[in-house]
Amino acid sequence: MSFLTSIPWLEIVTVGGTIVLAFFLFGLTVAAHELGHLWAARRMGLVVEKFAIGFGPKIYGKVVDGVEWQINLLPLGGFVQLPQMIPAEEIEGKSEADIKDLPPAPPGAKIFTALAGPLASLGLGVVCAIGVWIFGVPTNMTYRTTTIGWVEPGTPAAKAGILPGDVILAIDNHRPERWAGRPGAVVESILLGTDREILLELDRDGREIVTARILPEKDAEMEGLRRLGFEMYPAQAAMVDKVILNGPAERAGILAGDKFITLDGQKIWSPAAVKAAVESGREVLDLGVQRASGKVVKVLVRPEQAVNRKDKMIGVIWKPNDIQVTHPTPQEQVDSAAGLVLRTLRALVTPASSVGLQHLSGPLGIFERLVWLLRTDPRLVLYFSVILNINLAVLNLLPIPVLDGGHILFSIVEAVRRRQLRAKTVGWIQTCFVVVLMGFFLLVTYHDSIRLKKRMEKPTESVEMPVFRNHGETK
Repeated sequence: MSFLTSIPWLEIVTVGGTIVLAFFLFGLTVAAHELGHLWAARRMGLVVEKFAIGFGPKIYGKVVDGVEWQINLLPLGGFVQLPQMIPAEEIEGKSEADIKDLPPAPPGAKIFTALAGPLASLGLGVVCAIGVWIFGVPTNMTYRTTTIGWVEPGTPAAKAGILPGDVILAIDNHRPERWAGRPGAVVESILLGTDREILLELDRDGREIVTARILPEKDAEMEGLRRLGFEMYPAQAAMVDKVILNGPAERAGILAGDKFITLDGQKIWSPAAVKAAVESGREVLDLGVQRASGKVVKVLVRPEQAVNRKDKMIGVIWKPNDIQVTHPTPQEQVDSAAGLVLRTLRALVTPASSVGLQHLSGPLGIFERLVWLLRTDPRLVLYFSVILNINLAVLNLLPIPVLDGGHILFSIVEAVRRRQLRAKTVGWIQTCFVVVLMGFFLLVTYHDSIRLKKRMEKPTESVEMPVFRNHGETK
């Protein structure tokens, strides 16, 4: 076999094509936002010099109808150069026109032009949401519960007496509608909470309402975000999908399709309960097993170590999460995306919250996410595009110089004063915030790169099936 034929060309082409497509999708999101500005500026009669995707050195440029269309080296966003708006030569490059020779733009024209970008992003988000509504999106149906499946020993939740099977009625006096994936879901309510302690209201066995005020701990694996100890374990059936040949479960009579319902007489709310019992060193598991026929039998299983594994196991593969294609309405998607970004911003500025700038993602994190989603299911890309465009619309409306909201704020001030702000004053403020913005980009890009590095270095789980010794074979 030659060197050329040994190269996995199909994989290389697939990965390369996916990366190119992700770049295109990210660029499309930026372009839609900037085209909104361009269209509005033209309608208002403003001078337009450049339309650029990316910042930094120019890779490609072409002048069409007096506007230079550019693709630049750093894919960190884009801009439309409008010399009659607030100057931003630090990031857009020096203007060809002398601002003094141009007629001043009225505040209304500036506000309309600045607002058009976020509205264009919102419009693209709605279009993507309609696409999701029509084509559907793969959804983990396990997340439709608010029942706790497992509580990790030693965690704040375990110390507070929270039990598997508890139904979460409220978190900080707000009722969660599902486990994850929405602003008010269980996981998001814990991660994005703004109080020092978390107040839980739980239904226990339908007979007792339990309340607990818990001080969360910082999760090192989640970069210091807070946790209680059950976030990874929504309630789900411990259903056996496959039984490993010659394993303890097979020898005990476990069959594919069996459902583990009790462990030592206690109801099982998640496969994690069985896994934890094995990891704790239990020699024998006393299981109540429900057959496919509905019959319940008692089974004793002795965990043991497979030949090709370090840890003991019982030799079953659990049925994977129930993934179904759902069709959320456009309004549901837009409301969820907007609610999530607003709740994140609130947590970001609240001292008691554990959310910091290091937890946000920049272009690198967004790009990596797009690549992963493209390789998983293209419909997930469409769903993510709703979130991305709504985020872009909301964040750009913040009243911060350099952002569209900053342009709107300056224009409102000019309208109230009935005269333009001093160019030097505006330029100084703009420069300061450009420095802050670039620092923010560097910070989030650094943390995105650290997260990417950790994921790449993380050992992948072996796809090789566990191999057990034949019954009676000596070690």
